[in-house]
Amino acid sequence: MKCRCPVLLSTFLLVAGQDRASKVGRIFFQKIANQAPQDTRVESESSSPYPKVIPTVINTEGFHTGEHFYLDSGDLILDTLGRDAAGAPVAQQVLDVLNRLPVMVSALDLGAGKNFVFWNRECERLTGYRSEEIVGNPGALQLLYPEPVYLARKLADLTEMKPDFRNMEWTLTTKSGEKRRIAWSAMEGLHSGEGRGEVWWTGLDVTARSQADRLLRDRDKLLNSVFRHLPDMVYLKDGESRWLLTNPAARAVLGLTEQEAYGYTNLDIANRNHPASVGLRHSALAEEATWQSGRASHMQETADDGQGNIRSFDVVRVPTFGRRGQRLHLLVVRRDITDQRIAATKLELAGRVLEQSTDGIIITDERNRIIMVNGAFSEITGYQANEVLGRDPGMLASGQHGPEFFQALWKTLNEEGRWAGEIWNRRKNGEVYPQWMSLSALHQRAHGEITHYVASFSDLSSRKAAEEKIAYLSSQDLITGLPNRAQTALRSTLVLKHAASTREQVALIVVDVDNFKTLNDSLGHAAGDQLLREVGTRLRQVGDERTIVGRLSGDEFLILVRNVQGTAEAAHMVTSLTESVGQTMTLADLPVNVSISAGIAMFPSDGEQFDTLFGRADSALYAAKRLGRGTYQFANATMNEAALERLRIESALRTAIESDTLRLEYQPLIHLPSGRIVGTEALCRWDHPERGSIPPGLFIPIAEDCGLIEALGGLVLKKAALQLRAWHDAGHPELMMSVNLSARQFHRGVVLGQVEEALAISGISPDRLELELTESVLLHDGEAVMTVLRRLKALGVKLSIDDFGTGYSSFAYLRRIKFDKIKIDQSFVRDLIDDPDNAAIVRGVISLALSLGLAVLAEGVETEEVAQRLRHLQCTYAQGYHFDRPLRPEVFAERLQSLRPSSFTG
Repeated sequence: MKCRCPVLLSTFLLVAGQDRASKVGRIFFQKIANQAPQDTRVESESSSPYPKVIPTVINTEGFHTGEHFYLDSGDLILDTLGRDAAGAPVAQQVLDVLNRLPVMVSALDLGAGKNFVFWNRECERLTGYRSEEIVGNPGALQLLYPEPVYLARKLADLTEMKPDFRNMEWTLTTKSGEKRRIAWSAMEGLHSGEGRGEVWWTGLDVTARSQADRLLRDRDKLLNSVFRHLPDMVYLKDGESRWLLTNPAARAVLGLTEQEAYGYTNLDIANRNHPASVGLRHSALAEEATWQSGRASHMQETADDGQGNIRSFDVVRVPTFGRRGQRLHLLVVRRDITDQRIAATKLELAGRVLEQSTDGIIITDERNRIIMVNGAFSEITGYQANEVLGRDPGMLASGQHGPEFFQALWKTLNEEGRWAGEIWNRRKNGEVYPQWMSLSALHQRAHGEITHYVASFSDLSSRKAAEEKIAYLSSQDLITGLPNRAQTALRSTLVLKHAASTREQVALIVVDVDNFKTLNDSLGHAAGDQLLREVGTRLRQVGDERTIVGRLSGDEFLILVRNVQGTAEAAHMVTSLTESVGQTMTLADLPVNVSISAGIAMFPSDGEQFDTLFGRADSALYAAKRLGRGTYQFANATMNEAALERLRIESALRTAIESDTLRLEYQPLIHLPSGRIVGTEALCRWDHPERGSIPPGLFIPIAEDCGLIEALGGLVLKKAALQLRAWHDAGHPELMMSVNLSARQFHRGVVLGQVEEALAISGISPDRLELELTESVLLHDGEAVMTVLRRLKALGVKLSIDDFGTGYSSFAYLRRIKFDKIKIDQSFVRDLIDDPDNAAIVRGVISLALSLGLAVLAEGVETEEVAQRLRHLQCTYAQGYHFDRPLRPEVFAERLQSLRPSSFTG
């Protein structure tokens, strides 16, 4: 049923109501009072579905109170619509009014087409889409809501909602691509006459409010997270000191849940016979004192933790008051400083001990400038503290030691972190005196950088005089001038005690001159004594400051070497001793060649006492003599066999390098996007005539330890460069060659010359040669290494970092040297699919490298699935068994020939 009631309006004023849902249909079209005068208003009432006519003002639900919207003056005839399903369509005059409303008004036909049938000017302004682009356009919804899933969900929500829904928020996309949040509210009772499933709605742009709400939620979430994860105990109380909020740290200390604490005061909890009731009562008194003072308080308190332990706390209490002075909130922050107090006490105690020590102590900064000395320092040196602070300890030098002594001292200190030994210094009065000094380097725990040096020393003047006299009378061997058996045993015992505290390894070597009795009997005792003196001299010349050499008895000598790096170094030491003694000497005007046999015992593996080690080394000596003399044996059979095996491999490797019997294999490097071979990595192989194939993991470390890596690295560079030249000449001029470099090659300073020689011999372009460096190369002698790398870059060769991620993975050197490529270690690539952590590492390295303009190569690709994942992550290159194993040169050439790529990319 259609009811038509004309109303003449010269002015239309809309005043928004409190809730923001628009029911313009009910306001304008359900009923208009008949014969309403000019300057009327139509106002809806929640209690009646019909509007009443009131002069001048229209009060419309869905707008903010106080917002006034003036429509154009003029005569307007409104047709009211029927309230039944067969109501008449909206009159044109009403559509004109709706079109000019300063709120979004649209109508959507929810039928099969889901087309818009109305789109007012405000909709056009906010979205940028004109009415002609939206009304009747089957794709209009997709323009406004381009995400299909989002649109489908919202339409489903719309279907399920009541016809009078309000504030249904949708996020639409404007024509310019901007996202706007719109709150839609239904208008009941309107239809255009074109469909029965229309929805008329008004919309308000709530984007700013939505963003503000999200920011508030994010801020609340952040503050809540910070509050929960603070290590300090935090309490928020109301004006009556009742607990409102507590963080987990606070509740954990008291053993309370959030429900058990909320709404209670300290006294309430203390009255429950809580174990920390005494501390709670004291805290309540302190809180009341803070309220009374009217300002924040900061104090230190002690309390029982409920388990009989007294803890110290740093407590801050901050009260807040209302305008009328009423108590609002009290924030309490308690920090447990028990450990800091204990540390401070220990530090104070350490300072007292330092000052009371009878040894002189010097502490310097990282630049070796004195920052503290103790009283004993002043007593021993004669210098007061204010005379030496800020100065270099070198001011105390006596001039008795040459530069080589201090070079060796600093070398040991920097490499091992400590040095101990005898040194001569000068007092303030000019007197030169001996000291026993221990030096230590203190490192920062986080980064390992040296922060301080500490030296402690004792005056050896009186002790030295007594020792010299005793040594002259009883400690020296009269024939060789070496320490005698007792003195050697004494010094060795002291070294072993020191080694036990510093956890160093020590080698005790017992040496015997082969066939000495025969020589002594045939040439005479004088010649025998001369032989012993010469042997003693040569043994002593081989040693250094780490070595003690003494004569035990007869033709038996003892060599003690501290801070050895294992059995290999001990074996090398014996080899050097044997070579030195074995050189021809003249006895009784006759040239004589002698040999020695040796037994070796290692501290602490073979024993921790001198007598135990000596007994085992002596037994090993006799075992060596039984094997034919002129050799040595370790006390431990396993160690002996391992040392011998290592020496055999070292000897065979030296021969293989000299005879050029090592060969190279080549593993293809694949350009992932295209799948083409773009280069190869040269890998050294050793086929021993008797042992068969010896893996690189065995002989490369031996080559580095014994100094063969220089020759081996140079050989690999030449072979690889010459092979690349051959492949270039065979029609593959853009092929790359990748060669690994050892850190030892850098330390010996031969890399630059070897690369230049390889380029000169082969004639290849430098940019076709890529040198792979492990991160360890960059961690030692940093500036020297950087200088070499810059000169290599100047040559034009490419540099890559091998096994990235397995070391320090520091990016500092990426800024100092322009590397060309990063190789991700196969330990991360192999489990890329199954291990989320490895996947994250690989993804992060690739992203970082690409952002720095570096190429990325993944090692150890063994499956197509891993290769596909790497392509997805935009990894540039790969190598691994999935593509090819390392190939002999002829096989690799056949592989290239079969592919015949038109070009290669580097």
